[in-house]
Amino acid sequence: MATWQPMSSEPLFRAGVPICGKWNGQRYVVEGLLGRGANGEVYAVKAGSGDRLALKVSSASSDIALEHKILQNLQGVARGFDLGPLVFDLDDVDTKRGKAFFYVMEQVRGSSLAPFLQRRGRHWAAVLMLQVCTFLERLHQLGYCFGDLKVENCLVDEQSGRVRLVDFGGVTPFGRGVKEYTEWYDRAWWGQGSRRAEASYDLFALTMMVVALLAPDLCQKLSAMSTPNFSLLLQSAMSDPRLAPWQELLRAVWSGRVTTVGRFRERLMLLVEASLNKERQEKAADAPRDFSDWLLICSAATLVGVFCLIFL
Repeated sequence: MATWQPMSSEPLFRAGVPICGKWNGQRYVVEGLLGRGANGEVYAVKAGSGDRLALKVSSASSDIALEHKILQNLQGVARGFDLGPLVFDLDDVDTKRGKAFFYVMEQVRGSSLAPFLQRRGRHWAAVLMLQVCTFLERLHQLGYCFGDLKVENCLVDEQSGRVRLVDFGGVTPFGRGVKEYTEWYDRAWWGQGSRRAEASYDLFALTMMVVALLAPDLCQKLSAMSTPNFSLLLQSAMSDPRLAPWQELLRAVWSGRVTTVGRFRERLMLLVEASLNKERQEKAADAPRDFSDWLLICSAATLVGVFCLIFL
């Protein structure tokens, strides 16, 4: 049977359509389309058990198998803190438009990072980035680059402050060309290196996440330019008071003095400690105190402690 080929206008599945895996026999009912990308489509589905999950389908069996394998290897890497979605079934299905390959995963829920920082405070950026560092470091140990690392591919739980990553379609083995990227986060677009999959590629994207979150107007202005101007980015970032606590770390990455996530994390810990101290001071001065805010402080402190045990 021929393999399904994605069409630009019509998704493969419609709401209410049942999907039954050819080999494992698991049955799912499509509830709606969650998103479409260059290498597949993601659907909200309901399993036979009643659980609501997410199903990613693609015409490329190798891509689906690789993503499934990586997510399996990343589960519980931080002593119970799953930074990516939990994964389950891996199978293929025959459709009217051809054979399609899929895997089933947890449907990650959470808030986008920018609204979370607006509600909780900009100093929370350090805590969020520390969690992303933890994920990246483990991924790099496995020999992979995340590739399409960006703000949009991260969600945060409002109650615990835990970051989860989504959309693993850009994950690329070290040494190969990054297969999916977004210009603002891509060092090659800025003329600051190649598109080769390596630790430093993700590290550059991590710094661009910081700029995008803390200086969104600067991000919008520079990304809209017809020709990327890294000198202007550097000048603007080094003079922006919103980025003042981060300037030394950004400069260290952009100058090539920090090239691994481990080194980045070591310097980031100072910002994290300052962030938690600021949060405690602000909440101590508030009256009445918000229980949910105190819970979030405790969760963040626990996360920092866990990461220190793992990496320090």
